[in-house]
Amino acid sequence: MRILAFQPMLVPGLLQTVEYATEVIRSVNKTATEEEIDSYVEVRKSRQEIFARESPPQYLCLLDEAVLRREVGGPAVMAAQLDKILEMNNPPKLTIQVVPFSQGWHAGADGAFNIYSYPDPMDLDVVNLDYLDGALHLEEDQPVGRYQLAFDELRATASRRGSLWN
Repeated sequence: MRILAFQPMLVPGLLQTVEYATEVIRSVNKTATEEEIDSYVEVRKSRQEIFARESPPQYLCLLDEAVLRREVGGPAVMAAQLDKILEMNNPPKLTIQVVPFSQGWHAGADGAFNIYSYPDPMDLDVVNLDYLDGALHLEEDQPVGRYQLAFDELRATASRRGSLWN
């Protein structure tokens, strides 16, 4: 399995620290109780175990530079989150790249998306688009192809101009 992720606003859940996740969930759901927030954070943590599997998926994540600069939860939370991103960046299985501000307007400017690809050629690639009240999953060739092209353009930009990791 391969997961391609583009995130222009925040660190994806698969890469979030507990503290960062708590702040994100709290800010999105102002009426959530501490128990509900803890439950959501636990779900997020359990999803991260996908990388500890014997055969983890290939995960390629592109972050807009804004993700690294937007402070969530204060300086200590952000420092720990950035440390985790640096620690997890382990190509080729888990690769994190940054689309720099200098790129200007780009193919991902419409928002975050994930593309899930499966090893069986009979399985369709799926694009996942999250929004405030749910998610949309696209499986048709034409829209999936547009998102794959957008991801390729974003990755070429991140690769060509370098990333903040260098």
